[in-house]
Amino acid sequence: MTIARISNIALYVDVRRSAAVSAAKAVAEIAASKGVALQIVEQQAAALGLNGARIAGEYPKAADILISLGGDGTLLQAAHLAGPLGIPVLGVDFGRVGFLTEVPRDGYQAALAQILRGGMKIERQLALEVRVAGQDRSYYAVNDVHVDRKHHGHIVSFGIYLSGVHIATIPADGVVVASPTGSTAYFLSAGGPIMSPKLEAFGIAPISPHTLFSRPLIVGADEKVAIVLPPDSHGTELFVDGRPQVELAPGATVEVVRSAYPMQFVRLGGEQFFFQTLERKLHWGVSIKEAIDPEPS
Repeated sequence: MTIARISNIALYVDVRRSAAVSAAKAVAEIAASKGVALQIVEQQAAALGLNGARIAGEYPKAADILISLGGDGTLLQAAHLAGPLGIPVLGVDFGRVGFLTEVPRDGYQAALAQILRGGMKIERQLALEVRVAGQDRSYYAVNDVHVDRKHHGHIVSFGIYLSGVHIATIPADGVVVASPTGSTAYFLSAGGPIMSPKLEAFGIAPISPHTLFSRPLIVGADEKVAIVLPPDSHGTELFVDGRPQVELAPGATVEVVRSAYPMQFVRLGGEQFFFQTLERKLHWGVSIKEAIDPEPS
């Protein structure tokens, strides 16, 4: 981990949540009192009504930190803006699950005071870069990339390649490629194992495979993963961190590699934040009976 000082804060807020909006106003007041610059994305400025916040045309380029006020979805949107620029993200949980967020909703003022006083610890985690072969645009993914059928009704046989070598053809609804950070998201639902965020690896898992023998696969992060659609495929779509991006042509190839820009998270707690969150949010190591019907304290 590295420690950095803060002189410029970017905010990204779920403006649909009144508690998150109130927290944004409180952050703005704290920043102003400490002489710290504050910037906000233009689309959120009207809803927040923050006096003294700069509406940054190149948001969030000048920021030392981006503070996300919302749930995991809000944090992922913020991460897509901050990650490729090397800006660390601090998530405050105003959502329902809050697996990626570091700070509970009632702890943001103490967290902000802590990082303004002593700087911030930054943890870097592997992120993904994905592109469709033959197209110029690339996509940045924190959690995962998956290829799926828009309209279920027939199985697609997906070809899987590692660094140009064909390793499998899997009849399935889709295929998901996950970073270690994303191993607790869709990859987990697809039957994949949980990976420590410190691993240098990708996870590959078929979605609803039509076979008795298909299992998730963990490969090194220096591999190029390619998902090749058959020439007769139709209605297949590329999703990045759960959001649809582009419909794929028959025979298209989706390529996934390690991003040159790791995702940077601000950490306030100990080194075992991930495993503590795993136990608290996903009940890892807790019996099913206890998780569903815990005894009263």
